[in-house]
Amino acid sequence: MRLVSLTFLALFGLWAASVVSADQATSKIPNKKILLGAKILLAALCAQLFVTYLGYKGTYQVFLRWEFYPLLAQHLAWSVLAGGVLWYAEIWPAGDAKFFMLVSASLPLVVPEIRYFPGNLFLSLLVNIFVLASVFAIGRYVTSEIYTVAPADSINTLWAGIKEKAGAMFDVKNRAGALAYPFNLTFLFIMQQVVAMEVRGEVSRFVSRAEIFYLFLFLLWDKVGESFRSPRWLRITIFCYLGYFFAGYFFFYEHLAAIVIVAITNVLKFSLLLFFGRFVLGFVMERKDLVYVSAEELVPGMVLSVSAHARLKTNPVFDGAFDDSFRDGLEEEQLVMLKDWLKKLPLESAKVEIVRGRPFALWITAGAALSLLLGKNFAQLLK
Repeated sequence: MRLVSLTFLALFGLWAASVVSADQATSKIPNKKILLGAKILLAALCAQLFVTYLGYKGTYQVFLRWEFYPLLAQHLAWSVLAGGVLWYAEIWPAGDAKFFMLVSASLPLVVPEIRYFPGNLFLSLLVNIFVLASVFAIGRYVTSEIYTVAPADSINTLWAGIKEKAGAMFDVKNRAGALAYPFNLTFLFIMQQVVAMEVRGEVSRFVSRAEIFYLFLFLLWDKVGESFRSPRWLRITIFCYLGYFFAGYFFFYEHLAAIVIVAITNVLKFSLLLFFGRFVLGFVMERKDLVYVSAEELVPGMVLSVSAHARLKTNPVFDGAFDDSFRDGLEEEQLVMLKDWLKKLPLESAKVEIVRGRPFALWITAGAALSLLLGKNFAQLLK
C-alpha cells in the first residue's frame, strides 16, 4: 500500500508541477493536463483497489479496507461540489476548479489517515489555499505601496475603498434593504438549526454544520446576496417569523430564545467574514492587478474587474450579455459588444478595467502540500 501511495505521490507531484508551470506562463490550465491528472488519479485508485483485494486474500498485511472507498467517494463529492461552486461563483476559472477537484481527491490516496477525512478535508484544504494566497497578496500589496505611494495616500485610498465596499454590502442608501439583510439572513440560520433538530443521520450532520453555510454563502454571495437585501423577501420573512414564534411557543418553547441568539451570532460572524474576507481582501487583491485597456487591446479571455462587470451587467445597452461573466474571461460575443460600445463612447481613448490573470494553481498545490505535511489547516497554525 505504501509503495502505491509513494509512487502516486511522485507522479502526481510531477504532474502538479507541470500544471503550475503552465499556469504561471499562460494563466490557463489546459484541459489535456486535467485529463492527464484524472488518468493518474484513476490509475492510483485502481492500484489501491487491487492491493485491497490482495490484502483480503492474505497476500498483504497492510492495505486499505473496503470501508475506505465509500468515504473516499464522499470526500470526492464534497470536492466536486466545492470546485463547482467556486467556478459558478466566478471566483475561479474552470481550469482552477478542475485542478482543485483532482488535488483534493488525491490527498486520501497519498495519506489515507489524513486528518479531517472525509467530511472536512476539502474545507481544510480551501482554508490553506486561500489563507496562503491572501497572506502573499497582502504582503505584495503593502510592499508595493511602500515603494510607490506615500503611506498617508495609500491609507486614504484603502480606507475610501473599504467605505465604498461597506456601503455596497449593507446598502446604506436604502434603509429598507439594510433592514432586510439581517432579518432575512437571521431567519436562514434559524431554519438551519430547526431542521438540524428535526432530521437525523447524514442530513442532520450536514445541516447542523454552520461552517458549511458560511462557506457556500460566502462563495455564492454575488449570486444570492441581493435576495437578503430585498424588501419583498423582508415581508415574506416577517410572515415566516410570526409562524416560527407561534410554532416555537407550542413545540420547542425552551429552545426558542437560544435558537434566535445562536442565529444572530451566526449572522454577525458571517457578516464579518464576508466583509473582511470577500470585500476588503478582494479590493486589496484586485487593486494590485488592475489594468485599463482600450477596445483595440481587448482579447478573448480577459477578465473584467468586479466593478467593471457590475457596471456592464446593469447597462441596458448589453441586454443581459454580462449577466454571467465567469472567471474564464470574456467570450467572443461579449468582446465584440464591448469593443463596439467603447468605440462609440464620447471619449478620446475609452478604456475598461481588466484584472490581470492570477495563476492560482501554485496556491492550490501549496495548500495541498501543507495539508499533507502538517495534517492541519493554516488557521490552526496561527493559534
